[in-house]
Amino acid sequence: MSLEIHLLPEFGWSIQNKTVYGPGSVFQGFVKIHITEAQLIIADRLRIVFHASEQSLCSGSIHPAYHNQLFGSQRTLWKRKDVQSLPTLTANQDITIPFIIQLPMVQFPPSYSTASVKFGLSYNSNYKLSVHLDSQLREKTPILTSWKEIIFMPMLETSISKEPIHITTSERPSSFLLPQHVSSEESPEAAIPSATVRLTSLDYVPGDEMPISVKIRTIPRKSIDCINIKLHQIQTWKKTTPTDTGERYLTNIIGQKVIHLVSTQSNDKRESLSNEIVLDTSLNIPLDSVPTFTYGTVFSITYQLKVSIKRKSKIWSQTWDLPDITIRLGTLGYGIRSFEKINAYSTYDSIFNSQQTSDNTLPTPKFLDCLEYEECLPLYNNERLPDYNSDLCVL
Repeated sequence: MSLEIHLLPEFGWSIQNKTVYGPGSVFQGFVKIHITEAQLIIADRLRIVFHASEQSLCSGSIHPAYHNQLFGSQRTLWKRKDVQSLPTLTANQDITIPFIIQLPMVQFPPSYSTASVKFGLSYNSNYKLSVHLDSQLREKTPILTSWKEIIFMPMLETSISKEPIHITTSERPSSFLLPQHVSSEESPEAAIPSATVRLTSLDYVPGDEMPISVKIRTIPRKSIDCINIKLHQIQTWKKTTPTDTGERYLTNIIGQKVIHLVSTQSNDKRESLSNEIVLDTSLNIPLDSVPTFTYGTVFSITYQLKVSIKRKSKIWSQTWDLPDITIRLGTLGYGIRSFEKINAYSTYDSIFNSQQTSDNTLPTPKFLDCLEYEECLPLYNNERLPDYNSDLCVL
């Protein structure tokens, strides 16, 4: 006896060899069932359920601190009392029953799970497809059940800047940090260090390589130990309990590069004339990074690029932290556009709210018949193609 869910591979797209679905996606599959005669006798219904929820948990508690069910849709694949319109189950045989599901045009939370030992908090958003063989004799426990995880990713556009982005910072250092060849009394303005971070864009997708250029002025190379570049992921718990409105933050480093400066005679001579140091590098964004997620009601994820300059000193070293730069991780590459209107799930009223009376109810996934997808492309017809003249024109 067995009960399995199989999804066809030609639907969705792939991230790290895993199939991913987004707003408006259609996925097709089939349920494969093999049951005994005894199970068939007591079976009353075979149903498939598509369910999604997000929740935050506190350590030491078996109940979620906050739970938000996004949707729950189901369809009956077989029913004992309806033998005409639904497939027939036969004992001791492999039976396959197809299904098709279309997601609504809604930006739901990305599939994600994380935990903070520091706060004793965890968050997860999951999408689950399950199938159940029910019996009236066993109302609480199905005869057979099986489930499969569905990975959801929102459609988030990215754009490249027409002009490079420059972020310049100046700092008036203490007198003991001034270059030796400059006097703070004689030329104070010339002694003010400055640094410029140059980026081609503030938008990227996971797996991208982020080009970074750092220009440092009025600081000799030999007085710099290293330049530290970090990409931080900032997790924000917006709700830890139904009544708690305070936010809690957790920062993780998902990418880092340390550049140690080596002082050479040619570098020192060239940079002493221009009074600046230019360093070109790049930072790889991990392919498994979760996209920027700020429209959630329970949890959010943002990213910041942090650049710091560590300077040498005879007594102690000093780290100069440049201003944080907000980086946005999307899911669509440059030039790829999503559908015109995709609203976030947080802009709708939950269908599970018994007190809601508005028409702004959160759309739910639909089970479709055959191959009749909504907003699908028309069938290919070669008669629609224009006739081309194959004659060559020789100049």
